[in-house]
Amino acid sequence: MKYYIAADGGGTKLQAVLYDETLHVINTARVSGVNSNFKPVERIAAEMHHLAAELIPEDIDGIENVTLSVVGDGEMLLDALKSRRPVRNCCYYGEGEVALAAAGVLYGVVAQAGTGSDAFLVQPGFRDAVGGWGAVLGDEGGGYDLGIRTLKAAIYAYDGRGPKTVLLEMLMEKWNLSRPWDMIERLVRNPDSRELAASATYLTAEAAGRGDEVALKLYEDAAHELSLQVLTLLRRHGGIWEGPIVASGGTWKGCGRMFDTFREDIWKVYPDAVVDRPFADPVVGCAIRQRMAEGEQFRNLKDMIEEEFAPFLLKGLFPD
Repeated sequence: MKYYIAADGGGTKLQAVLYDETLHVINTARVSGVNSNFKPVERIAAEMHHLAAELIPEDIDGIENVTLSVVGDGEMLLDALKSRRPVRNCCYYGEGEVALAAAGVLYGVVAQAGTGSDAFLVQPGFRDAVGGWGAVLGDEGGGYDLGIRTLKAAIYAYDGRGPKTVLLEMLMEKWNLSRPWDMIERLVRNPDSRELAASATYLTAEAAGRGDEVALKLYEDAAHELSLQVLTLLRRHGGIWEGPIVASGGTWKGCGRMFDTFREDIWKVYPDAVVDRPFADPVVGCAIRQRMAEGEQFRNLKDMIEEEFAPFLLKGLFPD
């Protein structure tokens, strides 16, 4: 029996799946984000070794192939996996490529909104991107940006500079704050303030689900930022491309209005564009992309993926 590993890592999490040649999932593991711009390299390395130990059981002789899509040092993860068992082959793919594979295609456009944000154009023979400037200079529409905007919306409501919103009350309760000013210390003293700020998006999603207009507007604004990245990228190439436009990343899961607003923005310029969501999480895209590289068609893989990778599939609509 041959064994494979698919691994996807970004600013919030690194997750990996161990599976065999029949696409049967044997084990999964997950640790926190791996972006060395915001986290010490030593801590990232330690967590990668922890993931490898949790993922790979002792009764497996070796790994036939590892497929990685990691923001940061993929070699560090590969070394951690090799410290557990021999690895015969390794393939690296970008975020855009695995997001498209998770939608069942090789080529297209990706509006990536995880902790950060980017727009990717993946076409036969070339790649291009817009965005991805990081939390200080960019990442508009991503989870960190949305989290910061959520905190500011609560502050504006408290000050009276902005409309009332349930976000203030929810934030006070969730973060166990005695007063709104305490969020300053909570962020400053947190060793990973970026991850903490991004986690506020869980409150944004809950508030949007309750019909809070401020939260809904935050998702609309995020959608506009992401559509701007995509439209800028397409304009750069004369508005000609192959494949769908895919909205990928955890931020999209919070509110259906975000995707609807994004799609409307795209259709105003390109009314015939196919704007879609991926079939599964990017880590599944890694596994699908590896099989596609070997010549398999997605339609022949879909049933097995649905059965074996069920916890990583994105079924139905995102929350309204």
